[in-house]
Amino acid sequence: MKVNFLREGCGNDKICQSNLKLRYQFGTRPLHSDYFTPLPRDEDDVQVFSLSDQRVVVLEIIVTNMPSDPLNPEEDGDDAHAAQLLISLPNTLSYAGSRVPPQMRCQANQNGSQVECDLGNPVKRNTRLKFSINLSTSNITIETTELTADLQLTTISEQPDLHPIKAFAKVVIELPLSVSGLARPHQLFFSGEVRGESAMASLEDIGSPVDFEFVVSNTGKTLQTLGSAFLNVMWPYGLTNEKWLLYPASLKFEGHPDTHCSPTGALNPLKLQSSSTELPLPTNEAAGRKRRSHAEEEDQVIAKGSVVRTMPAVAASERRRSLKLDCLLGSARCVLFQCPLHSFSGQAVLKIHARLWNSSFIEEFSSVSALELLVRANITVKSSIKHLVLREAAAQIPVMIYPEPGLADQYWIPWWIILIAVLAGILLLTLLVCILWKCGFFQRAHYKDKLPQYHAVKIPREDRPQFQTEKSGIVHKKEWSTHWSDGTL
Repeated sequence: MKVNFLREGCGNDKICQSNLKLRYQFGTRPLHSDYFTPLPRDEDDVQVFSLSDQRVVVLEIIVTNMPSDPLNPEEDGDDAHAAQLLISLPNTLSYAGSRVPPQMRCQANQNGSQVECDLGNPVKRNTRLKFSINLSTSNITIETTELTADLQLTTISEQPDLHPIKAFAKVVIELPLSVSGLARPHQLFFSGEVRGESAMASLEDIGSPVDFEFVVSNTGKTLQTLGSAFLNVMWPYGLTNEKWLLYPASLKFEGHPDTHCSPTGALNPLKLQSSSTELPLPTNEAAGRKRRSHAEEEDQVIAKGSVVRTMPAVAASERRRSLKLDCLLGSARCVLFQCPLHSFSGQAVLKIHARLWNSSFIEEFSSVSALELLVRANITVKSSIKHLVLREAAAQIPVMIYPEPGLADQYWIPWWIILIAVLAGILLLTLLVCILWKCGFFQRAHYKDKLPQYHAVKIPREDRPQFQTEKSGIVHKKEWSTHWSDGTL
């Protein structure tokens, strides 16, 4: 005995032939908001998910049951009875809730890897269902390159083309790191006497103190490979003529005592200490100090006006201008401090205590009205993973440096010295002209004195000598006396 159940919405042939179709897209949605933002697409029209501080990704699904041919609506598109959507998730994603219409209901297994959604019984003809599934990204690791979800529609109505669909999106691991910085104070002044490197007995002898603070922020989750990220500080330690510029005295990573920045030898290379806690230096360290710009003996101070100068860092045409000291512009020389960023959340603070090298600024920039010194910092990631990206993790910290009022006037040449120099030059030029004139340097040679000349003098008749030609034998008397001259005296 065969029993046939009569179902509604099955057409004249009493056979329900549904036409369920599914579309999907990944996106994000703020908490307590209904606004859905689809993920951006790359050049291959594939959605890209940037993992930074997002905890949830949203899978928006649209299910329709429409006739495939509007001109022949009786062919399919009948009610889909006991329609369901089965979602299978990988280990990197898990079910975290849903937003569905009132007639729908979704439930997941214990670990959230399988989701079963009842679409309705039945899903009537010309129905369009739009709902979203929230997927947790807490299990995504640095090796995750894609988001996938297997979607399978089922119904007891006839529809042989219900094949599984794989939802797919690329994953870009965007490290939520940023860096900012400041200098205290942000304005410095220089003045005083020029001291050689060997005359520096303490840090206070170098010049004005300045503290730089670099703050690295991590607004997202702690990733295991964060140890491959580095904070880089381009430190302008000297000028292009190898004179000191900004002397790094100490460096400290607050909250991370085990973090060591390299190169350690670039920190306080002269082994100077503050005068308040000054300790005697070993003999070999004091003797091994490197001379940069001067060749004085120990504790020798060079007075103004008797400084041994090297090639100036500022051309004469640039005096009285505002200059920028920046390693990228080539106006300063930098050493790269590189600090590894181990796994952390929140903030990490790098502090560098430095001293402005007063003597170099007095020598090179005493007549410059203002200088801007730039210290640059950025974060880089060393990884073989191509989809690991870091955006806009850079900062630059400016410090304005000015000469003390009246310092430039000390190095101006008095007007009377310039006047004496001009008069001495005129006198020397006049003396040189007189010497050359006495030597005949300015006498011009005549044209006739340079070419050979022919001279002829007629001999008086009574003094004319006689001579006989060899061929004819006739005796003649010579009437003219001639000779040639080459034009020289």
